[in-house]
Amino acid sequence: MPNDEEMFMRRALALAERGRGAVEPNPMVGAVLVRGGQILAEGFHQRFGGPHAEIEALDAARQAGADPTGATMYVTLEPCCHHGKTPPCTDAILRARVGRVVAAMRDPDENVAGRGLAILRDAGVDVSLGLCESEARELLGPYIKLRTQHLPWCIAKWAQTADGFLALPNGEGRWISSQESRRRVHELRSRCDGVLVGVGTVQADDPLLTNRSGQGRTPTRVVLDSHLRTPPACRLVQTANDAPLLIATIKQAAEERPEAVLALQRHGAEVLPLPADDDGRVSLPALLEELGRREWTNLLVEGGETVLRAFLAAGLFDELQVYVSPRLVGPADLPRLNVEDVLAGGAFSVRQRISVGDDAFLHCGCV
Repeated sequence: MPNDEEMFMRRALALAERGRGAVEPNPMVGAVLVRGGQILAEGFHQRFGGPHAEIEALDAARQAGADPTGATMYVTLEPCCHHGKTPPCTDAILRARVGRVVAAMRDPDENVAGRGLAILRDAGVDVSLGLCESEARELLGPYIKLRTQHLPWCIAKWAQTADGFLALPNGEGRWISSQESRRRVHELRSRCDGVLVGVGTVQADDPLLTNRSGQGRTPTRVVLDSHLRTPPACRLVQTANDAPLLIATIKQAAEERPEAVLALQRHGAEVLPLPADDDGRVSLPALLEELGRREWTNLLVEGGETVLRAFLAAGLFDELQVYVSPRLVGPADLPRLNVEDVLAGGAFSVRQRISVGDDAFLHCGCV
């Protein structure tokens, strides 16, 4: 049975979750002000560049006529102590004369990294660290990876038939997954910095890869195109001025085919020359390093089979989101990738398995 302190911190974690997709590359953070076992006020970081959770909670207390003097603040991440887009939260906490700060985890950002807690402690604030830390680390996995490894969190998404096929035979329709599953995918896109596919998918399906959820971000569409085969007439290129498009190619192709580069750039696409791997394809680590430099927090990899298997073989995925239709294809010469085979490899385990429409949804994390 959770004690009161755990309940207050879990409330702060639930508040933090509300900022997902709106605050990155900043962390999702929630804060709850408590006195005498009663919540005085609460807040969360709502948007990138906006007030942090601690400020939101203190402002909410003032608006409610509640004095934070001597209160306890439960916050999911160590308060910041440096000037960024907003002033230091430690200054605001000290001005409000908060008596105690309970933080779930230390901030891995090199600008903070324990200094925020030290400032509060040195000023006489009672500081505790580590309450619900595992939950906070799970919530902030993408932020932690960006700050410690300077790489984006990589999410695999695919839809498959019950027997593991990634496409249907001709004449049996385009969509494997249900309408509800496809709606959830658009919500996932709305929280990501980019959506990635290979050029084979572009040539075969001519996708848009846009977020059609009606909310959240407009992710950059990313095409792995080692030899610049993306057709300028495809929908991705034709809409590059409406939704960003990044064509990742190898340096040799960009140098040998300047006319192809110009044709893509003319429509608003960015062409990114990168080193090649041993097979002459775009180096995936080099691409991820570049996206990390751009402060991308979440990259959604949607396939097809070649791209998904390349990321899996290189151990680059942090989580898998897979929709399994009840449909069966039977023997066929079609792309295939069965999540059960991936799970049998031992690198991932199922964190959640639920029904979505007619599909089974599996959310898998690294072991």
